[in-house]
Amino acid sequence: MRKRALVTGGAGFVGSFLTERLLSEGWEIRVLDNLSTGRAENLGRWKSSKSLELVVADVKDSRAVQEAVKDVDVVFHLAANPEVRISTTDPEVHFKENVVGTFNQLEAMRIGDTAEHLAFASSSSVYGEPVRNPVGEDAQLKPASVYGATKAACEMLIMAYSELYNQHRAIDYARHHWAQS
Repeated sequence: MRKRALVTGGAGFVGSFLTERLLSEGWEIRVLDNLSTGRAENLGRWKSSKSLELVVADVKDSRAVQEAVKDVDVVFHLAANPEVRISTTDPEVHFKENVVGTFNQLEAMRIGDTAEHLAFASSSSVYGEPVRNPVGEDAQLKPASVYGATKAACEMLIMAYSELYNQHRAIDYARHHWAQS
């Protein structure tokens, strides 16, 4: 039986590499990307593969996320606005892209009750300016930007959903991270 995954932000820089790797391992992949920073061309030779479905939509659109999560086993949630500097001039962008987008993903998984696992791409920005390098997961959370704060908020949402609904079992990172803090 083939595994199916949803990769949000799958046409972006990191997401496209993950998507290609999963496809090369035999997965069926649905990419949800608004193409604001990602590009369909990033999916390279897989663009016309029957194992790849590109859904051009936004994680801020709860209906689109609910549709995209249907019939998948795993969600790799990479969608985010990667521009840290924008949070100083327009912090709402990061709130909507990161927190609202993650909330929509979690709700779609809860309501749809199909995907059993979630892998979330956080950021070292949750730690702020590092006291030492490399920064370990046991470092104190001290975001110095709205971007970092929204990524930390997403981790907390994921942990809460995991505990409340006992359905997102692949959140070991978030559990380990918060247990250390």
